[in-house]
Amino acid sequence: RARRTDQIPFGEQAARAEQARQQRTMSGADDAEWNAAFADAIKDIHGRCDFHEGAEMLRTLVKTKLLRFDDLEGNPERFFRAHRMLLAPRQIPEQSGFGVRFTVQYNLFAGSILSLGDESQREMLNTFQERGVLGCFCLTEAFAGVNSGLVVHTTATWDKSSQRFIITCENAGARKNWISQGLTATHAVVIANLRIDGKFYGPHGFVVEIRNPETGELHAGVS
Repeated sequence: RARRTDQIPFGEQAARAEQARQQRTMSGADDAEWNAAFADAIKDIHGRCDFHEGAEMLRTLVKTKLLRFDDLEGNPERFFRAHRMLLAPRQIPEQSGFGVRFTVQYNLFAGSILSLGDESQREMLNTFQERGVLGCFCLTEAFAGVNSGLVVHTTATWDKSSQRFIITCENAGARKNWISQGLTATHAVVIANLRIDGKFYGPHGFVVEIRNPETGELHAGVS
């Protein structure tokens, strides 16, 4: 379970910021060299493809590790430079669909884990990057509309017998929709209302494997 932002101690936030500062200082990578390498990595990316081909292009880019998931904290200048390079029309014509995939992957999926996750979940990002795991972000609910995030009817109930959280959309209005990259992602950050012993504790983020990484088939209970 990912923690709420107000549950992360200030000292821990300060330590993360200092670690990020040191990483930027210690980085010996030459900006021009990195720019050239990233430009080369994205030169064949285009928007004239189906969602499977688009997913494969993103997976390939992720696995290069030229832009790491934790660069949002450790090297924000590079993180946002990559966005500018990727989204520049002169760099990749007709790539608007890929731009959405890219920001969902790095900003919403990985960024949520980076910001809200505990250390074990943050460590998962290294494994995800190594394997080229694709993720999505499940926030918007059918009946919440513009209040999505404030109104969360999807529940995550702690089940003592199985020692697991059971995530449920208890009615049609609670179903997650408008899930960019949802057709190809194997993992998701799901925003759900935490319930323990009948008491609700508000929206929390949960990292969920929704598909078999080997076959791409949805796991039982996911629809």
